[in-house]
Amino acid sequence: MAESVFEAVKQSITVREAAQMYGIEVNRSGMACCPFHDDKNPSMKLNEEYFYCFGCGVGGDVITFVRKIENLDYMEAIRFLAERAGMQVPEGHVDDGLGRLKGRLLEINRETARFYHSVLMSAEGAPGLEYLQKRALSIKTIRHFGLGYSPGSRFALVNHLKQKGYGDEELIQANVAFRGRRGGAVDRFAGRVMFPIIDLRGNVIAFGGRILTDEKPKYLNTSDTLVFHKSNSLFALNFAKNENSEQLILAEGYMDVIALHQAGFRTAVATLGTALTSEQARIMAKYAREVVVCYDADEAGQKATARAIPLLRDAGLNVKVLTVPNGKDPDEFIRSWGDQGYARFRQLLDSTGNDVEYRLQKVRQTCNLETAEGRVRYLTGAAEILSTLESRIEQEVYAG
Repeated sequence: MAESVFEAVKQSITVREAAQMYGIEVNRSGMACCPFHDDKNPSMKLNEEYFYCFGCGVGGDVITFVRKIENLDYMEAIRFLAERAGMQVPEGHVDDGLGRLKGRLLEINRETARFYHSVLMSAEGAPGLEYLQKRALSIKTIRHFGLGYSPGSRFALVNHLKQKGYGDEELIQANVAFRGRRGGAVDRFAGRVMFPIIDLRGNVIAFGGRILTDEKPKYLNTSDTLVFHKSNSLFALNFAKNENSEQLILAEGYMDVIALHQAGFRTAVATLGTALTSEQARIMAKYAREVVVCYDADEAGQKATARAIPLLRDAGLNVKVLTVPNGKDPDEFIRSWGDQGYARFRQLLDSTGNDVEYRLQKVRQTCNLETAEGRVRYLTGAAEILSTLESRIEQEVYAG
């Protein structure tokens, strides 16, 4: 990327302006309380171009400032600032025309999310709001996640977006619509509770929609587009990354994640209707050292857990597996305990063993240790599990 692009991004907002954007008060001497440590008295010096904290030693330019506050990598921070300033940052060999199209698709997604949310809060969205409130979600949580409802009409969104100046082809490329039999755009989602998927820079990049009837599929998700790729996106990571925790909770679906966040477990994330990928595992490794896999206790959930463990380990993450009692998912478990939901789930989280213990226990459940044959089967299965561990010390500890 040309040096001029970097300079233009840095000149689009000063460090002092960035601080004020995040509600940080700067006094006349250019001093402010540092947001990067527990600072009671102003110890961070700011000017137009740079900042430095005399308390924790953190300093740099506006890109570094935004990068640390938003918990982004360097290039993501540059793109975050560029988007706020209405600038296009080249990505690889993407030409200007493609960059502009990406910008249009992001605008369409943002306007779509606003439309769905406004419908949810209207009389037309009553079925969706009733469903979410039955699932014990508060209005505050609904607004925090920008949840919405897609009308039953197949042209409500298309007509709304056309009035905003967007064309059929753009709507189809954004995958908020598909091409109908007569060649025009038709709403992709209808009669569904809508979950916006937001990237690390705060852009709405896709949607998931849950049907409220027995129709199939129960969940419908945006297909891959110019601005969205299922394999490297995670639901709610835009919120979870801001917790600056060394642990992420990997849940199975949107509702589990939202319920966990509402209960106070704000590091929960989920894949997007597909099995975990190596790309997603590597992204999680940027923001945490440990992942707690918390999938449903049914057969499908257990198979998904087995597939996820090696991918997370290969990404350098410590892995734990949390199995919710009585076959419940996290959402059901938390709701079943009412006001004690947080404390009960915290107990589960704190007592969760790692993936090796989980896998050994799964083998043990299939073997009768009261018989010689059962003990042999268990030890054989355990040896196979331990053979997958790279650490000799880890092998010896579990073998003991």
